[in-house]
Amino acid sequence: MTCCLRGNERRLTGASGGFFCAMARKAAVDALTLFDSLVYTCQYRVSIDVPSDALAWVMQTRHALRDRIGRFECFYRLPGITLIESELPPEYESTLSDSIVRGASGQRGFRLKLDGIRHSDDRKRIYVGVEPVGPISALQQRLLDHVRANKRIKKLGVDVPMQPMLLIAGPLKAAQFEQAWAMLENEHYRGERAVTDLTLMRREVADDSLDEHLKSVKLEPAF
Repeated sequence: MTCCLRGNERRLTGASGGFFCAMARKAAVDALTLFDSLVYTCQYRVSIDVPSDALAWVMQTRHALRDRIGRFECFYRLPGITLIESELPPEYESTLSDSIVRGASGQRGFRLKLDGIRHSDDRKRIYVGVEPVGPISALQQRLLDHVRANKRIKKLGVDVPMQPMLLIAGPLKAAQFEQAWAMLENEHYRGERAVTDLTLMRREVADDSLDEHLKSVKLEPAF
């Protein structure tokens, strides 16, 4: 049995790929009612906001890239440094928000540096490097521990980026990457900001959906 995703709806199907057919026996009809139900989900993301000039630069660069290489998945996402993300039914939103608040409790802010344009080892993502990694990873792990403490959310899945980054474009197809990297490999970007809070955002599961701000969570003063 597999789960097929269409937009932001899921429909369970049989192993052969087709939808279950109703049968004469009552039990089969009940199974059809159960498995053919639709589940509405949204993508939730906890991130660190970046300076306004960095946000503007990334959006401008994305528009230039789209004109050159065509559409890519993260184009409509608000630029930021993703810590964790999950696809959940909206009824889990309050629980997720509470977990984020608990995870951020007692955590101190820090200064963030953005430096250099890089690409992932699999050549599917182009991004601005982020430093220092230590405080970001520690905060990320604390949030993850609190969110996964809820067994239902843990079962549905919580994703964590391989490394902190300010994503410019990705994931990219091979031909897209070659064109994009040729365009950006000689570019430079540097920026800095004080991280004082986290942002929880929601978006519908569609390529052209926009982020919706749900909550800002304050960190403790750095000193």
